[in-house]
Amino acid sequence: MLFRHEGQSSASTDPAATGGFIVDRPPPGLARGQYPASPLAILLLGAALIFCTCLYFFLRLRKRA
Repeated sequence: MLFRHEGQSSASTDPAATGGFIVDRPPPGLARGQYPASPLAILLLGAALIFCTCLYFFLRLRKRA
């Protein structure tokens, strides 16, 4: 395995020349995995989670008083 801080080895960097498999990977970011999602969907999900948590504690506080 080649790490960033290590120099290039003398082996060929062409994957077809080594007889290995060529693996197509998606671009880095949020749209990876089995169910890709847009950044807007992640933002809305986070906002809904924060809103529901605040609402829960607000209703609980109101019930006590």
